[in-house]
Amino acid sequence: MFEMIEKFDGIYNFRDIGGLVTENGQRMKSGVLFRSDELSRLSARDIEIFGELNIHLICDLRTASEQKSKPSKMQAENGVQLVNVSINDKSWEITHLDLFKFLFRQSNDIDFEAIMLDMYRYMAFGCQKEIKTIFNLITEQDNLPALVHCTGGKDRTGFISSLIQSAVGVPYETVSAQYLHSNELIGPRMTKIETALRWMSLFRLKPEQIKPVLEVRQAYLNKAYDAIFEKYRSMDDYLREECRIEDETLQKLRDIMLED
Repeated sequence: MFEMIEKFDGIYNFRDIGGLVTENGQRMKSGVLFRSDELSRLSARDIEIFGELNIHLICDLRTASEQKSKPSKMQAENGVQLVNVSINDKSWEITHLDLFKFLFRQSNDIDFEAIMLDMYRYMAFGCQKEIKTIFNLITEQDNLPALVHCTGGKDRTGFISSLIQSAVGVPYETVSAQYLHSNELIGPRMTKIETALRWMSLFRLKPEQIKPVLEVRQAYLNKAYDAIFEKYRSMDDYLREECRIEDETLQKLRDIMLED
């Protein structure tokens, strides 16, 4: 459903999580799970499109402060269930704190790439309860179709989307390609943010220093997956043993997401 991306006025990183082929040749259904960036810029036309997609559940991965600063324009009165499952509260807030230190205290020794790598490992082993909650939500038929989103739709949403795709058997190469597609979709927006940040730092900030926060990188997803497979033999083992997701839930996910 990549053709839907251009229909929105106020979303840059919207797409279908499905439509991919698994290792055994099955295809993920389209129109069941979607992903995007934050929804504070939706136009009236965008809200109409959401109605056409028949989305029943919106799962917001942002922190409370992010939600307060950019409240979603999709509310309960639009006929959707809104659920907040904050992913990565600790690391995400630390990343923003370090960014402001860099801008306003000239902390030129901050390694943003290292911070992002740590953040991805933390998502895998610091957000188990939240991952379980999300899997439980998206395997309830009454909640579908559903949308998962964060602020940029690239890191937290990208990681959760990757777990879902891996859980139903999509090969890692395909999962990675989908994850990296965020760079194409949000590139122009991130360029504007980069320029604004450089202005704020009085141009002390070099583009290569801030880029690790503004884009997704294969090394980030690898960091999370390497950590998972250092401890577990399979994604199912990780989801069952680390995240305490029931076998029944994982089977329901496959039944819901895979074509017959």
